Amino acid sequence: MAFWNKIFKKESAVAEADKEESSPSDAISPADPEAAALADGVAAKPGKKGIFGKFESKVRRKVDSYVDSKADSLLDDATRRAEQFRQETLNEVQAHAMALLDLTEQRIDEKLVEVEDMLEKRLRAELKMRLRAMFWTLVFVLVMAGVSFAYVYVKRSAGLDDKTNTEQAK
Repeated sequence: MAFWNKIFKKESAVAEADKEESSPSDAISPADPEAAALADGVAAKPGKKGIFGKFESKVRRKVDSYVDSKADSLLDDATRRAEQFRQETLNEVQAHAMALLDLTEQRIDEKLVEVEDMLEKRLRAELKMRLRAMFWTLVFVLVMAGVSFAYVYVKRSAGLDDKTNTEQAK
């Protein structure tokens, strides 16, 4: 049929190329009246439109505007939902991060308390050792002072004092 249409020049070259690319088993779209007319073997006249052509163009415009408005509303709805999903996900991630941060801070605080306790124990132990050293140093100093006083007293009482011997020798 394309051959006869080509011979009688009832169809344009673009439509012929489109026809050759599609197989005969392809369905003809109802939105393309020229293709439907060509499939029936009747060529549509490009300049004239009948009552049905005007009705069809009105219907096509209404359908196109409805489809466009529906597509826009669906796109807006999808955009809104995507933004809402992004915000919810971001909030969940932020809450999870804050929970992990709180847990980390809690562990750090526990470790700081442990380190402070260990330092406190070491400080007390060091203080205790210094106090013991000072106590025993004081005890030994007092013992040595007592021994020195006892030695001097015994020496004087025995008459072995250097001052007394030098005075007697004179």
